[in-house]
Amino acid sequence: MTEKEKKGSKGTDWLGLISFGFFLILVGTILTVTPNFTEEVISFFKDFHLANVTSKIVFPAPESNHPVVYTAAMQFCLVFGAFQIVILTLRFVFHESSKRKIETLSGIVFWFTVGFFLYLLTNEVIGWFGFIAGVIISIGLTIIVSNIFKLLR
Repeated sequence: MTEKEKKGSKGTDWLGLISFGFFLILVGTILTVTPNFTEEVISFFKDFHLANVTSKIVFPAPESNHPVVYTAAMQFCLVFGAFQIVILTLRFVFHESSKRKIETLSGIVFWFTVGFFLYLLTNEVIGWFGFIAGVIISIGLTIIVSNIFKLLR
């Protein structure tokens, strides 16, 4: 690790704080612009029951489709993923450490892939368990991308 990278990884991560601030603003915006969001979320959680995955494995799953909740979550993921692209660009402009760049890149991969699986769930292309599998795939893909770029630096 070069001296510049050591220096860049210490101290306050201002771009990380900006990202967190945008996260909070985006959550507030989604809550504000989505009609009846509170009632929809309450309905979503009340709708959970134990569903059989196999004859011996049961997991909680909603009994019905909740497109308002899924759409709001999808919009959040896609907008936050796009904002992470802006943060990554700024990390290159400000010559931040490669560790922070890789973390941001991993975040981009995660938010966009979860947004994609939420899109499929919203349009009923996949079911609840397909979505859960998609989140697991997203986590795995994020880990793979992170480690590939760590090997290349």
